Amino acid sequence: MTKPTLSIIIPAYNCENHISHMVQSIQASSFPDWELIIVNDKSTDRTKVVVADLAKSDRRINLVNQRQNGGASVARNTGIGKARGQYVMFLDADDELKPHALATFIKAIEQPQVDLAVSGFTIQAFRGGHRLSSVNTCLNKLPDQGRDESWRLYILRLLGLDGRLYQVWNKIYRADIIHEHQLTFPVGINFGEDLLFNLSYYAHMTGRIKFIHQPLYIYRQNLDSGTFSKSSLIYANRQQNYRAVLDFMSTEPDSPTKASLLSWLRYNWIYSHLLAISSSQLSHTQKLTSMREIATSDGNTPFSDPVIIGSRRVKVEKLLHYLINHPRLAISVIGLSNRVKNSRLFAGVWQSARRRLNN
Repeated sequence: MTKPTLSIIIPAYNCENHISHMVQSIQASSFPDWELIIVNDKSTDRTKVVVADLAKSDRRINLVNQRQNGGASVARNTGIGKARGQYVMFLDADDELKPHALATFIKAIEQPQVDLAVSGFTIQAFRGGHRLSSVNTCLNKLPDQGRDESWRLYILRLLGLDGRLYQVWNKIYRADIIHEHQLTFPVGINFGEDLLFNLSYYAHMTGRIKFIHQPLYIYRQNLDSGTFSKSSLIYANRQQNYRAVLDFMSTEPDSPTKASLLSWLRYNWIYSHLLAISSSQLSHTQKLTSMREIATSDGNTPFSDPVIIGSRRVKVEKLLHYLINHPRLAISVIGLSNRVKNSRLFAGVWQSARRRLNN
């Protein structure tokens, strides 16, 4: 059997109402040479039946049924073991691709010395079945790697700019790097597993990243089920992710630049956790307790050097430092920030302000 150019892996759990839309968006692509590996993670709804029907009508679709539920990481690892393509993509069952996405990704990854292609994406927020906002993000040009800047410092710098290096679903990978170094998703971790996989991949790259300044992926955010998952409310999970970044940076000699970039990243993640707490269904008392936990753990995080990261970012660090030490005020300020971020009128303004902060 001829091997396809691209293997697409989708973990599927209780997604009977969404998986068809993702599959149809893949089938609508102008690039036809792919195999789709859908790993049914012991769903309790009709996901298995829906995917089986899709597979009957398209030989490129392969349904794999897990004997027990293991989570997205286990399902993706199963998909990696069955992937035959030269390139690999990991997509989510409840999202969609733009019509020209696959062809654009393939064109990018096939350029000389490219080991990874990364696109922008569209975030669509829904509540009660109604779309609240739709914002294109991560489309701006990122800075090039400095002449004297190491690869790992460069990756650390990019991680502090926006979210495009964190997820797996806006990327296309070289399968030979994954297979040669036996890269898999960490099992038993239910937060930030995408980042941990990506850090392992970045560590084994010898080529460059090709950034695609187009929104090729549609990420659907259902606010009815909470903006953030329960795992994102556990601050220890973010600390575990931060330790993974420290491990990634362990071969890099200590320097003021490294220290400042790590501090800026930590403050970014403090803000993300504040957003998660603010948007959660926790009681007011529980929110205060969670915010005090941040202050206990990271209340002494040093500020970055403004010469290295810019004075505007240091001002943000100081604001966040003040907020985590004044949790009642933090609930109000971060709550307002989150409402602006997801509103139909101001979501674009919020994204624009974030881009200006990082320029």
